[in-house]
Amino acid sequence: MHVYIVVMLAVELALCLSVSCSTTAPAQPEITGPVKLVEFPEPWVKRKGDALVGVNDAVQYVVRRSKDSKQGLLFAVKQGFDGSLFGKEVSEFPVRSPDYDYYSDNYFAVNIDGQLQVKEVTEDDWKTGEKLLHSYYFIHNFDAQVTAEGVRYNERLYRKAGESWGGYAALVSPRKTRIAIFSYTSREKVSKSIIVGMNNTEPGSGEVFLDIYDLSSGEKVGSARARYGKPDGFEPSLLFGASVWIEDSYIIMPLHWELTRCLIGVFPDK
Repeated sequence: MHVYIVVMLAVELALCLSVSCSTTAPAQPEITGPVKLVEFPEPWVKRKGDALVGVNDAVQYVVRRSKDSKQGLLFAVKQGFDGSLFGKEVSEFPVRSPDYDYYSDNYFAVNIDGQLQVKEVTEDDWKTGEKLLHSYYFIHNFDAQVTAEGVRYNERLYRKAGESWGGYAALVSPRKTRIAIFSYTSREKVSKSIIVGMNNTEPGSGEVFLDIYDLSSGEKVGSARARYGKPDGFEPSLLFGASVWIEDSYIIMPLHWELTRCLIGVFPDK
């Protein structure tokens, strides 16, 4: 499944380079509960000699906690995820092949307390940040516990808000205190792939839904719905598969495959 996502990321990058993308600001998501929209002020880049290149192929967020409490969480993006972390929890992300598998050279601090603030920070800030547990306990759409209405987990049904499942139906937090449900709704037809012999399975634009439930009570504790795919077009599973739980406190779901925007659900540590 993740190989498919890597291929699709390459496809979408080619499409974005071949068309003129609109600069119109995307519509703001509808949010309920302790979920915040984060928009990074610059694209993720890597310095190669005198050139800056995009960090946007098979990418995932890597997050640390700043030693400066006013800065909050520190974000970087790492290129070259191959799916080997799916079903695992990790706090170390070694670089295997520096020519392709590398971190961005820019880092941002996100202060999620009170009024949201995002600012660029230094590499030293990043290096001294506390490494946090990242969890990738995905439930796929083909798993037996996934039904047309939702995901059945520990004898409870956690309903989806969108009409359709993507490749990833849910993501469970590391200590199994919360579950995030992913779904989408679209009236668009599935677009053809530019790669011979490969067919897209999801429409390139519509709305994505994030629903977060507390596993001890079964109650929904946060949700969001947001537009995806326009103007460049991409499948919603690219967003779901790049989502991550940080500890049991933060669920992060990107809103663009280049990870320039994301939703963060912020919950008390249990």
